[in-house]
Amino acid sequence: MAVSTSEAQPSFSIIDPEMTVRAMRDSGYKSTTHALAELIDNSIESLATTIEVFGVSRRDDRTGRYTLKELAVLDNGEGMDGDTLRGSLRYGHGTRRERRGIGRFGLGLPNSSMSQARRVDVWSWQSGATNAFHTHLSLDEVEGGAREIPEPGQQAIPSIFREASRNVFGDSGTLVVWSDLDRVEWKQASTTFEHTELLIGRIYRRFLAKRSERLHPDDPRDAEIGPRRTITLIPIREDGNVPEVQEDAIVEVRPNDPAYLMTGTSCPESFGLGPMFTELEGSPFLVPVTYQGQDFEVRVRASYARAHVRDSSAPEAEWPEEWVGKDAGRAPWGKHADQNMGVSLVRAHREIQLDDSWVSGDDPRERWWTVEIDFPTALDEVFGVTNNKQGTMTFQRLARFDWKRESLPGEETSGDVRRRMEEEGDHRSYLLDLRKQITNAIELLRPRSRQAKQTRGQRHILDEDQKADAKATAAIKRRVVDGHEGESDKAGESGSEEEHREAQVESLTQKHHFDRTDALQQIDETIRAGSRVRWIQSAQSNPAFFDVEPLPNVMQVALNTKHPVHSHLYDIMHPDVEDMAEDEVRERLARTAAAFRILIYSWARYEDEQTGKARRRVQYARMEWGKYAEEFFDEDDDSIPPTDLV
Repeated sequence: MAVSTSEAQPSFSIIDPEMTVRAMRDSGYKSTTHALAELIDNSIESLATTIEVFGVSRRDDRTGRYTLKELAVLDNGEGMDGDTLRGSLRYGHGTRRERRGIGRFGLGLPNSSMSQARRVDVWSWQSGATNAFHTHLSLDEVEGGAREIPEPGQQAIPSIFREASRNVFGDSGTLVVWSDLDRVEWKQASTTFEHTELLIGRIYRRFLAKRSERLHPDDPRDAEIGPRRTITLIPIREDGNVPEVQEDAIVEVRPNDPAYLMTGTSCPESFGLGPMFTELEGSPFLVPVTYQGQDFEVRVRASYARAHVRDSSAPEAEWPEEWVGKDAGRAPWGKHADQNMGVSLVRAHREIQLDDSWVSGDDPRERWWTVEIDFPTALDEVFGVTNNKQGTMTFQRLARFDWKRESLPGEETSGDVRRRMEEEGDHRSYLLDLRKQITNAIELLRPRSRQAKQTRGQRHILDEDQKADAKATAAIKRRVVDGHEGESDKAGESGSEEEHREAQVESLTQKHHFDRTDALQQIDETIRAGSRVRWIQSAQSNPAFFDVEPLPNVMQVALNTKHPVHSHLYDIMHPDVEDMAEDEVRERLARTAAAFRILIYSWARYEDEQTGKARRRVQYARMEWGKYAEEFFDEDDDSIPPTDLV
């Protein structure tokens, strides 16, 4: 049937405004707090330093109860002119197309607002608050046929917010007010702001923290974050036309750092000296990602709980009397950590998601470690960042990735699967190296966070490590008796024991980035064992897969965590096989044996390419190393205890 041309032509616009707004209301914000975060994003993008969130509860004359009626966000940012203000309520408008900051698709203000309320009003000013421009978006009006955002006009800012604000209104700023709240999960602001602080504090922790603590000391990106911000949650009760700020319920949002490397956070710090966690040696790890012909870096930070946080008998513990000797997981700081379990995804210095799929859900000790992934906005598509900045769809699929389950007939190795994924454009292929780094970091963190309750298998592993150190120590002392002196022996001949100790502390803290408390613990363990060797792991920028450092009376070997050999030999150095099936243990041993073979082949090729005197020197070095290895392996540490030697 043909459409008549004599009558008004039907409309075939790509988007129906009414249906679009209705559909976008169901865009999947996890909570009212997540929706408010979109407004806070806008405030930070506009260079605001003070941000206030108001919740207005009004008394119902019929029931006598107070019910939340309005939510508002006020900032002292740059403000908007009339056209920008009008465009800010248009779906997909966006003013920051280059995607260098927090924004994503220009959906934040209308999308988040309509997900919670049927009306949003916006005031913005650039030449004093008395000259504010105002416009709005109303679902009722859209359903009634409205197709344009009303042209902004000058309108006074509502007095309730002017009077409740804790800050003097500046020359510029913006106020966003949600009303007709038909989808807000809260009943009263005063009862929810306290819980809201944890999520807002975690999302914006870097913007709220001390400048000296918000990034790793070696991270040069402080200028990207800018000045320190304040976020204040202000509940207001209105009885009739008389508003009253609930002063006792005002919340000054503190940073909530799931890595627990910051101080002055919302975490109770009554366990002793903070921060609560210490950073894993070698962290942060930089993982290169090549995407669309460009190279990017993803930063991986890993941290775990200090000894005195978990054990009230530890030297630095200062627990309240009521908690001494009890389970730290039940203490206030342990309960706080329980709410922050998982891998934290940070984009443009703002947390996108706390992914708990990497956590073993049935083990409460998982709360005592954290991994933070920091990626640039250019990798949004690779990570699968959602348009409401609440998730990373591609990354979420990595925790359970198993190349064997992914393999197709004829694919026999992980490399086969990876190459096929790359050919198919599977974005996970860009993140497989990142997954490996995360997995390795977690495997390093877990034993440290479980030290208070080690399993029998873990204890056996530690015993074997100690036996290896004892055998090496016995061999070294035997060689000293035979007149063979090393640099570590010479260094130990001069200076006091305290100077020797300080030299070791300096090495561990300055060169290998150990926390001082952890460094002292390592040194004390070495001294108590009477050991002349120490094995550590450290991220090194040189191409060697291990580093040898002669310290006073201690030969320190640092395995380079950045070298590929580390990941391939990791399984044998951390054989946590207590819960593994027999076939899995066999496979792990086979992989490690293959890695050892490749390691020897690499030396063989190195030797093969040498010529003349250089070749003879390399061959001689191999022969001499073999002699030392024979002596170390043959050393019977049971019959010749290290303490019996000089």
